[in-house]
Amino acid sequence: FQPTMVPTFFFFFFLIGSSIAGPNVLKGDELVKIEKEMSHEVEEEFSDKEHQDELAILKEQFIASHSDNETYITIPTELDINANHTELFEGDIDLTPAQWKAALDFDPSNPMRRRQGLSSMASMWTPIGAPIIPYTFAPGFPAQYQQVVRDAMAFWEQRTCAKYRPATAADTSAIVYNHNANGCSSAVGRRNQRQQLNLAVPGCMTVTIVAHELSHAFGTLHVQSRVDREQYVQIDTSNIQKGMEHNFKMEPNGYSTYGIPYEFGSMQHYFPHAFAINQQRPTIYARPAYQRFQGSMDGPRATFWDTVLINKMYKCTDKCPRQMSCQNGGVTDGANCNKCFCPRGWTGTNCERRPSDAQIANVAASAQTVKVEMTNAFTAFQEKLVVLQAPAGKRIEATIKSFGPYRFSMCRSVGLEVIPTQDTRTSGIRFCAMPNPSTPIVSDGNTMLLWLYRDANYSVTAEVSVRAV
Repeated sequence: FQPTMVPTFFFFFFLIGSSIAGPNVLKGDELVKIEKEMSHEVEEEFSDKEHQDELAILKEQFIASHSDNETYITIPTELDINANHTELFEGDIDLTPAQWKAALDFDPSNPMRRRQGLSSMASMWTPIGAPIIPYTFAPGFPAQYQQVVRDAMAFWEQRTCAKYRPATAADTSAIVYNHNANGCSSAVGRRNQRQQLNLAVPGCMTVTIVAHELSHAFGTLHVQSRVDREQYVQIDTSNIQKGMEHNFKMEPNGYSTYGIPYEFGSMQHYFPHAFAINQQRPTIYARPAYQRFQGSMDGPRATFWDTVLINKMYKCTDKCPRQMSCQNGGVTDGANCNKCFCPRGWTGTNCERRPSDAQIANVAASAQTVKVEMTNAFTAFQEKLVVLQAPAGKRIEATIKSFGPYRFSMCRSVGLEVIPTQDTRTSGIRFCAMPNPSTPIVSDGNTMLLWLYRDANYSVTAEVSVRAV
């Protein structure tokens, strides 16, 4: 058997890894030594005066707009659930001893050295263009949670060319969903063996968490580790828990992102307070040009770009006899060659129309309040879309008037997303608590989207004042 190799120019952790419960893990002094060396690299990256001066300003601004007396509802993420797992990389990634060493094996004067070393260990699910991923549940996996896993697999099947099927005895490579772990984690990419995807019950049992770990199993990393991150974020190493600094290791130069832009709202982006000593303060700050995205990191579902990344990795549309003529930023659908995969706010074969269930609100020069809410009984992920439309040649100014009745510490499970750009491929500005101050958001054209969502049993109501300017 010859595994298909990941292109050497992609993310440097397309690796075959080891799980929490697996025997092939790095432990003891050797692990501590490697993590310390990685931590030192992270601290050096952000230690110069320019970084520190800008960080000081960002911290002051954050403190001025946030009160320590405010109370928030916190819905645990995989990083919270994995808090005691120092053997994981980036909080939820399993590496073998060889991978830990390869991750550190980087000579700045010769970046190709690491690339060659790691690419020799990387593999993807086959066949490329239509990967089949066998899976099985560990013995005793609770039946009531198996549907959550199946829903997460269906989520990716509907968006990519990947297909999941029950494993047979002949499958040497397969995902084993393991509920007997005390965390949520995955290897990155495919191993030439059965690999565990750990899903502690009940903490990891949400479609979002399972889909996040399945994205790692496809071969993706976290966004904030990208080599271009310094253009977008600052890392406050002084607020990172001792021994966790290595989780912020940056990829080396020379690795392509497949043309996918840096996206704060990606499902694969850390939330702002990841591994924080003081949970009232971030470890990740959006740089000044991107401050509007400070509260928008992480997300409730895979974004347009999260999906396009998987489809590019696996060349999902290369097999299509023709590429679709998509409108409004859409691309040929990785799961169906005969239609387009559309950005938020668009649907139809060619992304030519608005969704039938979207609320269309015409915006005039005089201010009006748009109210969007979800107060009915919660059963599953729910979303509502409002398309704001001003006269041609005008822009839209939107100001959050209220958000409640609850305040959430992060916007993964409940939130309002404002997309002020005409290009809706990239996620927008998210709110999961009433902002202070509530700064007006101005569109770059005559339309704007309001997207309200919830993935937890909380009612939510948002009121937004809008006017044409």
